[in-house]
Amino acid sequence: MAGDDDPYISSTVPIAKGCIVLGREWAGVKVYLVQKRLGTTWEKDRYQQGTFDAVKQFQRKRDMRVTGRVNERTWQALGMGRPFCIDRFTVQPQVGANPSPERRVETMIDWARKQIGHRYVWGGAGPIGYDCSGLALQAMHAAGRVLPTVTTYLHQRQDFGTATAIYKSGLRKYPLSERQRGDLVFYGPVGSMTHMAIYVGKGKVIEAVRPEVQKGPMRGHGVPLKPFVVRPFGR
Repeated sequence: MAGDDDPYISSTVPIAKGCIVLGREWAGVKVYLVQKRLGTTWEKDRYQQGTFDAVKQFQRKRDMRVTGRVNERTWQALGMGRPFCIDRFTVQPQVGANPSPERRVETMIDWARKQIGHRYVWGGAGPIGYDCSGLALQAMHAAGRVLPTVTTYLHQRQDFGTATAIYKSGLRKYPLSERQRGDLVFYGPVGSMTHMAIYVGKGKVIEAVRPEVQKGPMRGHGVPLKPFVVRPFGR
């Protein structure tokens, strides 16, 4: 079972150093906020050409250096009203000393449940929006699970597949038919990963799907369920 002998169970989760300067490689909450401010929300939380051009136009009008990227100076000039380093948001473990695997599972689910109603943001890992894998990653953090190959910083990159990385992280897998409360379920056709969710029992999951984080049926999507679940805690 997951416990003190597990090197990736921790009482702290590392927080990325520095803050993201937004450009065309990024997605997530900061991108969403910039797009909302500049009217490019059709790019759906991905920093693409429309947002790049809108940022350049804004910088030009303000006699700023025209880069198409959003550094702290541009962020402040946009009047975002939120910290430039909002991308560093990383949930810390919320369990006591030496909790059982069952306590970790319940902490993970309780944290995820509290996010129900938060908006869906592609590449989002909080605090104001999540996508499916960002929600699962931060929920695991709340219960003390750290994955060295999967971080909130990497999650915000457009070219990083967080759900796939979690699936391949080395955590134990079990057949879907043996799923338990707290397991992670994955979706997608052969060769791809399109969605993931936290199984909470009785055929239900907590998941982030547009327009918001919600609780719903595990089989409520028109894509195949993967044949294995990932179990972050316990056997």
